[in-house]
Amino acid sequence: MRIERDLARLDDPYDVIVVGGGITGVCVARETAGRGLRTLLIDKGDFGHGTSSATSKYIHGGIRYLETYQFGVVRESLRERRVLALAAPHLVSQQRFLMPAWKWSKPPTALIGAGVGLYAALGFDRNRYMPEAMKIPLPRWIPRQRLLRDVPWLDADQLQGAFAYHDTFNTHPERLLLEFLKSAVAAGAVALNHVEATGFVFADEHHADGSMVVRGVQVTDRLTGQRHAVRGRAVVNAGGPWMDLVLRHLQRPLGVKVNRSKGVHLLTSPVGGTGVTDTVFARARSGHHVIVSPWQGYSFIGPTDTAVDLAPDAVGVDHDDVELILSTVNDTISNGFPKLTEADIEGTTVGIRPLIVDESKDSYTTSRRHELYDHAPAGVRHLWSIGGGKWTTGRALGEETALALVKSDALDGAAVRAFDSRRLAVHSSFGWAHDPQPYFEAVLRTRADLGLDDATRVHLARLYGTEHSRVLDLVERTPQLAQRLSDDPRRLDIAAQAAYAVTEESACTLADVLDRRLVIGTLGRVSRAEVERVAVVVGPLLGWSIEQTSAAVEAELGRRAAIEIGWRRATV
Repeated sequence: MRIERDLARLDDPYDVIVVGGGITGVCVARETAGRGLRTLLIDKGDFGHGTSSATSKYIHGGIRYLETYQFGVVRESLRERRVLALAAPHLVSQQRFLMPAWKWSKPPTALIGAGVGLYAALGFDRNRYMPEAMKIPLPRWIPRQRLLRDVPWLDADQLQGAFAYHDTFNTHPERLLLEFLKSAVAAGAVALNHVEATGFVFADEHHADGSMVVRGVQVTDRLTGQRHAVRGRAVVNAGGPWMDLVLRHLQRPLGVKVNRSKGVHLLTSPVGGTGVTDTVFARARSGHHVIVSPWQGYSFIGPTDTAVDLAPDAVGVDHDDVELILSTVNDTISNGFPKLTEADIEGTTVGIRPLIVDESKDSYTTSRRHELYDHAPAGVRHLWSIGGGKWTTGRALGEETALALVKSDALDGAAVRAFDSRRLAVHSSFGWAHDPQPYFEAVLRTRADLGLDDATRVHLARLYGTEHSRVLDLVERTPQLAQRLSDDPRRLDIAAQAAYAVTEESACTLADVLDRRLVIGTLGRVSRAEVERVAVVVGPLLGWSIEQTSAAVEAELGRRAAIEIGWRRATV
């Protein structure tokens, strides 16, 4: 399925315009297009360029929410965890978590165990429709000596053991988001990245009750500067941490605002060396905790949760974020193993959580669940905003939003068809509720003449599902595209993927390609040689001259260097 960036489609009329191409907006577009509604999705950057690509890389139930008694949130998340695992098993896989307990642990060991047991109980249907190889076992207690064999770097002083339970890896969230987006496009949605909503279109006359009536959005293409007025019967603001910045174009208060929380992760050399395959919930004596995950040959550690009073585009990783994560994980590492330092950091990510505060309530009583706001009571009709939300519950939030729109007067008379995404595979899945392993094994026996090694073949099958054959078609037509983009054996991307990113997946910049179409940009520092190899492939496809290609390389290297300087600044 091709995602085509056709700006001429901005002249079309739409039933639903979705502003924001993170996982929430993408899922709304999938649900509305699936119901036959003419749907446009726009984002001022690339699809998933914000919080949706800066996650902990898990589809999870949120076991820590039990500490604040958010049982409904946990139950919904566990249900959706199963739905996503069945829909995209090539990108979603089961992962064992270990929650260690020391004599000094707070909460104490018995209470941790009760929480793990409750977590399992709330996920009572975790294995419904699951193939045998994908079933989640019940949690169990891991004795101290066995735990230290599995995770030898853990501080053994007063260690009692650990509770083992399972959650689900979202191995490459950028690719999974594209799968949902392709599902939306296959259902008829139009998706345009680098198109910013800069205002609203209103009906000439007010509603009978005096309300303003939204009839679309004003947009600007950030690559060409072109401006358009796009007509739509309903507008959904799925801007996430940018939600209030989208609403400011109304120049009137609507009673909602965004409180932003920064979540930082570090990509480091493997904690304690290689060999640990479990994810460890590392809680320090300070009370802080981080999750230490084995990922792509590295450790992925985080997140932080720090309130910020800045616009999302101004938020970055700073030295304090790094120090907090390093000190927390180092407090759980045995003295017999080296502590992590800045030298071990390969890369960082930062995402902004949008906490919605209703001005009619105090922050304590405001729901931490996602919320759908119809702005009609505030005098603006046919405009909705989505607050909160997270990766795991994106599908459910999209469904809730679509059902609300269908029932609204904004879509009176619209032809709506039945649609149920609860048992629907994403676009290029090998099949709903299918164990992907037989398919991975099968790709090793096909098209052997292309000269690709087994690791690359499985890499492509995992990233692209059934569409991996289309990437292989590029290699067959142009054998040079089989070349690896990196000399690092851990980095498996090939040149054909960069070409596919531009021709089939609407990538417009080097960052789009490196960070959200390939894997290479998510694996820490990207060398000049790697950026240049990508640029040589995509430059001609994007119509760049030699000079423009060279300038794009320098700009991308500068952008990446600026991110690193931000968090290393205190030690330079």
